[in-house]
Amino acid sequence: MALKIRIAYLIDTISSDKAGTEKQLLNIIERLDRDVFEITLVCLHESPWMLRNRLPCEVLSLGYRGFLKPGFPAVMWRYLRVLNSRRFDVVQTFFEDSIFVGFLGKVLSQNKHSLIVSRRDLGLGSDEPGYHWIYKSIMPLIFGFIDGIATNAMAIKTNLIEQEKASPEKIQVIGNGIDVPVFSRNIPSIIQQYQSVIWLGIVANLKPVKRIDIFLRALAYIKDNGSGERVRAVVLGEGRLRPELVQLASDLGIAEQVHFAGALDNVNDYLHCIDIAVLCSDKEGLSNAILEYMACGLPVVVTGAGGNGELVDETNGECVPTGDPEALAKSLVKLIEAPQLRNKLGANSLEKVRQNFTWGKIIPQWESYYRSLVPKQVPGSDLIGEG
Repeated sequence: MALKIRIAYLIDTISSDKAGTEKQLLNIIERLDRDVFEITLVCLHESPWMLRNRLPCEVLSLGYRGFLKPGFPAVMWRYLRVLNSRRFDVVQTFFEDSIFVGFLGKVLSQNKHSLIVSRRDLGLGSDEPGYHWIYKSIMPLIFGFIDGIATNAMAIKTNLIEQEKASPEKIQVIGNGIDVPVFSRNIPSIIQQYQSVIWLGIVANLKPVKRIDIFLRALAYIKDNGSGERVRAVVLGEGRLRPELVQLASDLGIAEQVHFAGALDNVNDYLHCIDIAVLCSDKEGLSNAILEYMACGLPVVVTGAGGNGELVDETNGECVPTGDPEALAKSLVKLIEAPQLRNKLGANSLEKVRQNFTWGKIIPQWESYYRSLVPKQVPGSDLIGEG
């Protein structure tokens, strides 16, 4: 019987099943064919969420606290023991710290394996830890040793080639996956209270790179130009900027129109009730929030950051320049005043998801990619590759 392809996912930690990268990874782990793939999740350290929840595969923790900490050599010793004993065929890393550990493991381990680096965004802007400049300085060296770079958007591939001098032949683009949700009949109380208005919605962590301030300023522009009385907005997300954003809404005179709903387990209750979805980030990869909007059949207005333009065009919404609240407001007003257009664009959003981004479309791409990285001499790879 053919041996399975052994995959290790190396990630800093899993802090939630709602965050973008972690949510995608957990879905991939759950959906890969277990008759073909043997999966281990290797975390640099455990999170409180991991201790409370059951994960869909074996989990190993390395006790990492930072590569500048005294315990880092012991972390690498533990990781090398895991590599040499488990004999993984593929190791895929997520986030910068794991990239660094994975690179050292590739260089130092006796186990010859394919190393994939995942790059799923264009950076965190002002939220990026200061020490990450070290990773950026050695990334060209790392790119020379790895076997593949997995990304979720053509915009990131282009950036990797142009800015980080990555080899195009090593880059594989596989989009994010999503389930089309069952229509929710749970109408949030705030929506029930104002059913005769046009609802705008944004799903985002309240951090600088997401530019919720641009959304609020666009709402103020809409109000000042006569459309504000019949428009309300809901912000679905939490973060350290919430007090500042609540104050900004008050300063702009729109506090009564904007509702900060916080972080939710299921945003679809809101998304199935709103009329237009928005994302106005300065940086993005392939946004899970936009895919959630589209899967709920919504027209979408986004900034042209990262992979946003790969999801949204004139057939299902509009892209506007980053950092421009007036342009955002004008695009929103166009849709506010055109209900038939909203319905048409929303239907196109849903069809785009069904054609390109359901898990039934995405998982076969991952399985094919992993097979391509397993040397033919690995027992079972020929048989597995016939599936």
